[in-house]
Amino acid sequence: MTLRPLTAELDTKDSPVRRFLDERFTVGLREVQRRYRQAAPSLVLPSASHQDANPSTVGTAADWLLRFLLHPKPSLALAARGAVICGMDRPFREIAESLGYVADSEVAMTGTDGFIGPASGILGEPEDLARACWALALLTEAYRRPMAMVNGPLSGFTGRRVPGSTLLALAPPAGLTQLAGFRSVFETDLVPKLALHPGRWYLGPTFAGSALMKADADLITAGLLLDLKTDSKFSLGVAVMFQVIGYALLDFDDAYRLTELGIFSARYAHLTTWDLSTLLDELAGHSVSLSAIRQEFRALLSRF
Repeated sequence: MTLRPLTAELDTKDSPVRRFLDERFTVGLREVQRRYRQAAPSLVLPSASHQDANPSTVGTAADWLLRFLLHPKPSLALAARGAVICGMDRPFREIAESLGYVADSEVAMTGTDGFIGPASGILGEPEDLARACWALALLTEAYRRPMAMVNGPLSGFTGRRVPGSTLLALAPPAGLTQLAGFRSVFETDLVPKLALHPGRWYLGPTFAGSALMKADADLITAGLLLDLKTDSKFSLGVAVMFQVIGYALLDFDDAYRLTELGIFSARYAHLTTWDLSTLLDELAGHSVSLSAIRQEFRALLSRF
């Protein structure tokens, strides 16, 4: 048996990863979920229709947008891999150059080893950045889910020599409107709060355990691991809770010195954070040794 990515494992209730977490972290789960629901704010940014803007692409593009607001040159490695799959190296490079990247090393590595945050993100015309983020999102989805190429927006361009402007033109008006809304929310309700966590920041971090099971988080800011959610439902599902816990457990050797977990529900402009040790104790119903549970998790994953 080969383990799928963390999110896929969590979506299957009888997977070994899901069972591991179910058996250890559900005693206090309902109470944590209840408090989360009670804090529900008003919807700030309604979603677009699926026909006007694919929700998955909106979410991936919003993730890219946040990265550019936090760092002038985040690594474009995920999109670069998608460009290889699609045969779109040339248009991808044109887009990267328009964003200020001048060498392959910058595209692949900038920001991946962490940086001292908060830092100033990219400046320039907001719509230009939004279009670039949409194009990067399409290429990222091609890497993560190659089957998306079959009927997706990029399917008609595979193997053709097209300029970067062709990819930039694929951003639908509704998608651009969504990204403008997310940018406003990020700049007003998230970035100032993240700035309260000065220190070593990481964009798209992977973990020691990612070598055993694919997993990359959205953001770590000086000990706070943050997951960005762009869906319109304000809820704390089991898989969502286990996703951020799973990331923390995959940091087998405590490389990131995590102390907090957080979820930012962007459409509600709402940030929820938990002290990592306190959360694990409450979910388990007893005191939990983080180092011990990480090694149990490592042992489980090493069997596959």
